[in-house]
Amino acid sequence: MKKSSIVAVCMLLLCITACEAAPNLVYFGDTLEWNKDWIKKQCGTLDIKKNIIEVSGIACSRVTPGYIWMQSDETSRYIVATDEKGAERAIKVNFSKSIRWDWEDMCGGVYEGKDYLFIGAFGDNEETDGNYSIVWIEEPAIDPVNTPEITVTPNQIKYVYPDGKNHNNEALMYDNREQVLYIITKVYYNVCQVFSLPFRTDYGNEVQTLEYVCDLGVKSDLGSGSKPYKGFHLVTGADISPDGKYILIKNHNNIVATYTWVLLFTREDGESVAETLKRQTHPEPLRCYNYEWQGEAICWLDSTTFYTTSDADDGNPPIYKYTKKVNAAVESVQTKKADDKTLVMIDNVMYIRSKQGLFTLDGRKVQ
Repeated sequence: MKKSSIVAVCMLLLCITACEAAPNLVYFGDTLEWNKDWIKKQCGTLDIKKNIIEVSGIACSRVTPGYIWMQSDETSRYIVATDEKGAERAIKVNFSKSIRWDWEDMCGGVYEGKDYLFIGAFGDNEETDGNYSIVWIEEPAIDPVNTPEITVTPNQIKYVYPDGKNHNNEALMYDNREQVLYIITKVYYNVCQVFSLPFRTDYGNEVQTLEYVCDLGVKSDLGSGSKPYKGFHLVTGADISPDGKYILIKNHNNIVATYTWVLLFTREDGESVAETLKRQTHPEPLRCYNYEWQGEAICWLDSTTFYTTSDADDGNPPIYKYTKKVNAAVESVQTKKADDKTLVMIDNVMYIRSKQGLFTLDGRKVQ
């Protein structure tokens, strides 16, 4: 058997073991309960030879629904958009000027009525660079028939950390409620940290200082002795749902797939993102999530649907779609109606029901 085949078989067995024997996660001293309210299915496969290699960040398009933006940590010259099936004909957006390399994550958000894409140009494995920025553009409309390739002029926000140190990062998210960007450090066998920066379009070339928010997990949760990889470290991706209600943070482990999770944080009414993340006992690991080799990309479509994919560069990584189960027993119909539309509450999330189906409050149909 070829060496590559042996490696593939070993990885497959490792992933199967992880799915069957995923351990409970201890977080701030408490064992978290699994969330079983989500269903996972493969919706597509990305042809990396035709589209993009080493996908480390994704974001659902808000301007042209049905498409997913993808960025690579292999290049800092362009992004692409495909449908959820990983369509062969991707829409390519070239950047008109050179931007710092080592992109690690991306997200989307709304600011003053406009849709934006944000890219974290902040990878620094050796923690020796110090030249960090968040690249942003106004999201372009997608026309796959007439304009499969366009060029845009990017902007960037340069920043430093309040502790004066360099940090490696792979997670970026934006909150539509607060209009604030959040960055999460990627740390091996130790605590990851969350930092924030309010988004503005007029920062220019002035270097900004991030604000420290909180730690994720504590060192004592990471295990000891021969198994230092236990615990929630190595954060590789994150996103906040468009309505601001849910936060997803995922990690991966380069040694043992068993210790890989996606954490779901549920935000209470009137609570800031910082307040949600500082609460120490409430995040829920998703039972439906299975280990993805170099799985770094995650994004919300709406509060009932999100996607993940990986940055594997030696094959065609699958695109996974996760949907929240609809429990008719807990559905309560409100009396407020407009035309043929009815507001309904399902699992504490508000939707619009009409003859055409079930929709989120921002008008996206729930499959």
